[in-house]
Amino acid sequence: MANKENIANKPKSLSHLEAAGLPLVGVSAWQALVENIRLSKDQKILIHGGAGGIGSMAIQLAKHLGAYVGTTASINDKQFVQELGADQVIDYKKENFEDILHDYDAVFDTVGGETYKRFFRVLTKGSGIIVSMLEQPDSELMSQYGIKALFLFSQVNRQRLTKLAQWVDQNNIKVNVAKTFPLDEAAKALDYQKDVHPRGKVVLMVASQE
Repeated sequence: MANKENIANKPKSLSHLEAAGLPLVGVSAWQALVENIRLSKDQKILIHGGAGGIGSMAIQLAKHLGAYVGTTASINDKQFVQELGADQVIDYKKENFEDILHDYDAVFDTVGGETYKRFFRVLTKGSGIIVSMLEQPDSELMSQYGIKALFLFSQVNRQRLTKLAQWVDQNNIKVNVAKTFPLDEAAKALDYQKDVHPRGKVVLMVASQE
């Protein structure tokens, strides 16, 4: 049985399939940009992994907040993230974002890995902030650059879901469902997500929709 404190009404503008892909990615983006970074108009943010589920939601939210959005993506995903609202797209396979982007106010990291340390060089020294979904703050780099760094643990609850649903309905937000799998193929879904790096979300279906 679901905890009543963790559920809210479905956004009216989304299908049930789209709504199934919203809670975790939407709340993660909301927590990072609105609650932790407190992103505001005309600030500059780098969203690392813009074509993924959380990244694609974060781009849309950042543009809604009035920010300038840089993002990393493969060349095949460039048009996709631009349609979501990205102002500048860095091809992570051929370009080093830290050589191109400077004086940014914030970084939202949805990928983690070796690139984490390079984010510090993108931010305005003494005032920037990094929020990562995967990497713990590096106190040495925080001190060296004067940067605030946070690890984000997503917490889905009714209050956040309700605000998220209102925002989605008011702004025609897209939830991109890359592929669906039946529930008994959950392992295949995880492999697909790991190997293919899909645009948006992979959704498990309890029963076929006809």
